[in-house]
Amino acid sequence: MKKLSILASLLIGVFAFSSCESDRDDNPTIDYNGAQQLEMLIPVIGQQTIDLQNSKSFEIKAKSSPNYGFPTAVKYGAQISLDSNFPENATYTLNGTSTSLNYEVLTSDVNKGLLTLRGVENMDGFLDAFTDQERSKGMPLYIRMTAKLVNAQSDDNRTFTTSNSVAINVLPFFVETKEVLPELWALTGGIIADGSWSNSRDQVGKGMMTMYVKADEVYSKSTGLGIIEYVGYFPAGEFKIIAPAGFGNWNYGMCGGNEVDGGHVYRDGGDDPGNIKITTAGHYTLTLNTELHTLKITPYEKDVKVFSKITIPGSHNGWNQVDGNEMTPVTTIAGGENHDWVTEITLSADSEVKFAADGAWDDNWGNAAFPFGIGTQNGANIKALAGKYKVFFNDITGAYFFSEITEE
Repeated sequence: MKKLSILASLLIGVFAFSSCESDRDDNPTIDYNGAQQLEMLIPVIGQQTIDLQNSKSFEIKAKSSPNYGFPTAVKYGAQISLDSNFPENATYTLNGTSTSLNYEVLTSDVNKGLLTLRGVENMDGFLDAFTDQERSKGMPLYIRMTAKLVNAQSDDNRTFTTSNSVAINVLPFFVETKEVLPELWALTGGIIADGSWSNSRDQVGKGMMTMYVKADEVYSKSTGLGIIEYVGYFPAGEFKIIAPAGFGNWNYGMCGGNEVDGGHVYRDGGDDPGNIKITTAGHYTLTLNTELHTLKITPYEKDVKVFSKITIPGSHNGWNQVDGNEMTPVTTIAGGENHDWVTEITLSADSEVKFAADGAWDDNWGNAAFPFGIGTQNGANIKALAGKYKVFFNDITGAYFFSEITEE
């Protein structure tokens, strides 16, 4: 079973297209039809077989930028498939983006995508998935470019387009890949945690608030991307959601908009689109798709309890629910309402644990899953592995996360 290095899964000027009172008749209008005209050139490497193991990268290039009706910054990406038609369930999106017509494709990423498309998990699977000819001489693979306006709203895919597909020949190789755990983002702002607008990884649980996995959600084993969630009380005010790549630099994460009108934008290294605003204080559910960069904020309408204490009883401390491994409240701002808890815990041996409220068993949460999961009332014991952890827990959803602390 995998364990996570400390907060590792928290890791890795906006042009507004909405109308306003000061709109002018000469504002640019996006040509969505012209945006579909993206042509990828034949790679210089041509039909030469690309040895994915013994080469680093190769270059693909768009003939010209999509015509959106006016000059604007464009973000390019790339996808591969075994089918020239790129069916949705058989298309792999390569990591990274570029604002240049030239896109450097990492061969290690192509190989990882190819193994994923063929469903390879071990050497036996590799030998079964590829013929002798493919493993020794190479095989055809299709690649295409993608494009989207840099500053388009995260949930607006009207400017997203794909190019023609081009066939390349590649020589695959087997490499054992570790399963990537879900990628968790973090909240920060004047109405979050201690209100300090912290942005460093070590402040998660004090100046920042972690998001959690969502019940019944399936996450990509190769990228850790999927839908994550946070449920809690928000005073009126402002905050941001920081992506793993945004720790320490603010350049990546969800920004802008409010809980009524939406309008949230993914900041992808460009200018700051502004803060997310909560106009009416209350309990809200934040649902974030870390792959598509879309955010929804909806009222949480179930009854909510407020607890004064959360502990972690288990086999490691004789199931002491009164004062064993007491957790610290994360929300400490004036006017806040705490529902998130944090502590550090050392387990000298594999243990079974739960979360308990107010020194009793009336409210307790468990789930066999580890290092993260959704605990339920009187649920199964959490099967925790030996180690030192920073532990996060949300008492509304029962979501928890054990982040392993390792010596650097």
